[in-house]
Amino acid sequence: MRKFASIPPRVWQADLKAVRGNLEALAVHYHLTTSGHANMLGLYYVPVTYIAHEIGCPEEGASKGLLALVEAKICSYDFDRELVWVHEMAADQIAAQLSPKDKRVKGVADQLAMLPICPITLSFYQRYRLSFHLYDERNLEEFELSMPENAEAPSKALRSKEKEKEKDKDLGKGEGPSGSRGSGKPTGTSDTMFTPYPIPKSSAEAKTFLLSKGVPADQIDACLRNLLGGNLTPYDLEGVLTDARSAA
Repeated sequence: MRKFASIPPRVWQADLKAVRGNLEALAVHYHLTTSGHANMLGLYYVPVTYIAHEIGCPEEGASKGLLALVEAKICSYDFDRELVWVHEMAADQIAAQLSPKDKRVKGVADQLAMLPICPITLSFYQRYRLSFHLYDERNLEEFELSMPENAEAPSKALRSKEKEKEKDKDLGKGEGPSGSRGSGKPTGTSDTMFTPYPIPKSSAEAKTFLLSKGVPADQIDACLRNLLGGNLTPYDLEGVLTDARSAA
């Protein structure tokens, strides 16, 4: 579960301008961008019943608010899969653009690869494939192959520059004539902290996993929803456990 969410002030003059006065839409938007179910992509599983329950309104009101956001092109929602995509959330939570070697590129790719290939996830991929350099991620090959023929391609200059950087990095890490290792920086594993846990086969299996990790009873339900929705990362879990230890 995320400890905080970033909501830039510009949303009132940009994203939310189209739904001014629509309190249901504003409440749903606030929920989608701050909910514990959400992830840094803004692309995640959230049934309308969850939204209605957490903002304290009838399901009909939550549905109306959600549809207003969809019509305003603020978000997209797959009612069959119950997947939401808040269009600019990844840019707000992560960055407008990432460098090719930023570890968050892999984090984004890993989270996206766990989701089904469908219109809503393909739209996310097309929106961020260049700015987040997702086109070269091996686990997103099927997404790349699903792009339309007229999809914008990375410039040759950009690809050449990335290859040169990769070559320099490999030379720095390679073995010298004496067989000793170079002085390149060791590969860290901090990116795995932001990779969601695999979705368990059942609620019982998920609960057993959470209990084995030491999740306190009052946090089990929230963590269970996130885990089953593919939105619980080691970073989130560590935050829950740290808070529990502090409260003890």
